[in-house]
Amino acid sequence: MPKILILTGPGGVGKTTIGKMLEAKCGYVYLDGDREDSEFFPDGDQWLPEHAAQLEKAHEKILGKAKELVNQGKSVVVDYIVFGRYREFLKSFDNEFGDRVHVKVLMASMTELVKRDKERECWTTGAERISAVCNEFLGIKHEIGADNFIDTTGQTPDETLSVYFSEYIQDDQKRSS
Repeated sequence: MPKILILTGPGGVGKTTIGKMLEAKCGYVYLDGDREDSEFFPDGDQWLPEHAAQLEKAHEKILGKAKELVNQGKSVVVDYIVFGRYREFLKSFDNEFGDRVHVKVLMASMTELVKRDKERECWTTGAERISAVCNEFLGIKHEIGADNFIDTTGQTPDETLSVYFSEYIQDDQKRSS
């Protein structure tokens, strides 16, 4: 049965890197949630309260894309900050896919997140928004489960992958055998 892995967390934490590594090493299809929601938010600002209806549409689009891929028999890794309405977003995936959904929230120290954010070649988030996103995730940590929060501080992507995602690599190796 295809799986859905949602990688989320603040900008600069390593979601894209880990997602693309899982695609390359484990055969997951990489789904870039930020790219999918850009139709609704070409200038950003997804988190603003006045954009709640558009954000819901963006989330529905991402769910629809994931569902389409799963219906084709593919496992999917969704890379997405989510930008608010976290409970609703995660619940929609849970309702659709049940126990096939796994959520991992990548986090790091604020110092490291701000440093990584400044070094990024793509868009940057900024310290204020990074802090807000971290606090939003910490506010629902009990719902997601503390064991699903991964601290990537001081780790290379390879270290994060081998320490926290070895079960996905093993699953792929079992399927290949």
